Amino acid sequence: LAKISINMFLVSSISTANTLAEICEVIGANWSEIVPALKLDARIGSQAYLNPGLGIAGGNLERDLMTVKMLGEEHGTGCGVVDAWLANNSRRQDWVLKILHGAVLTEQHTPTIGVWGLAYKPETDSTKNSPALALIKVLSHCLLRVYDPAVDFGSITRPSVVQVDSALEACVMTDALVVMTPWSEFAGIDLELVRDNMSGCVIVDPYGLLDSLSCRDLGFKYFCLGLPFPEEDPFDHSS
Repeated sequence: LAKISINMFLVSSISTANTLAEICEVIGANWSEIVPALKLDARIGSQAYLNPGLGIAGGNLERDLMTVKMLGEEHGTGCGVVDAWLANNSRRQDWVLKILHGAVLTEQHTPTIGVWGLAYKPETDSTKNSPALALIKVLSHCLLRVYDPAVDFGSITRPSVVQVDSALEACVMTDALVVMTPWSEFAGIDLELVRDNMSGCVIVDPYGLLDSLSCRDLGFKYFCLGLPFPEEDPFDHSS
């Protein structure tokens, strides 16, 4: 229960960040400018995990939430907050796909998309509950150029998925680039070379690994969790 309690507090932080980051995206605010204020509050603390993300990956957090839900149902205790966290998790899992749909897929039926990263987090070769693999499965009608520095993804046998040997090679003639794992090597890549290799101008970088101002100065339509959308909003918020 102690370990489960730790994970529940972590999920509450992630869910708070996701909820407020989504509001920031659509009203023109910047979540990263709000985070320092939260960390100044002693009740939250300087080490608080306040990074928005693409849902709960890796398996342990979701497993513990389901355990609490099961115990609550079995013994008649309140666990409605767990349902809310799970709902928030499901909503944010679709964030990249929603961006791609609005910025690329509505214009092109079979675009070529570069994917940086397959592991569910950096510094591991594990793909358990990986957002990247879930995205690849949904984008079955697209041509995908995929690169990860640690994951052997030979198990992906679809002819529309091509394994490449470098991040830049994954960008060649792509209409969009998505950064699905925030590997440190991606942050150091020359963005001008990325632009020169791509045929399109859409970069989806959920974790803010790349410099947003540099991306937009180079003419990219840059999307990041918690940052205002580019002027051409990919979503119709009136619906």
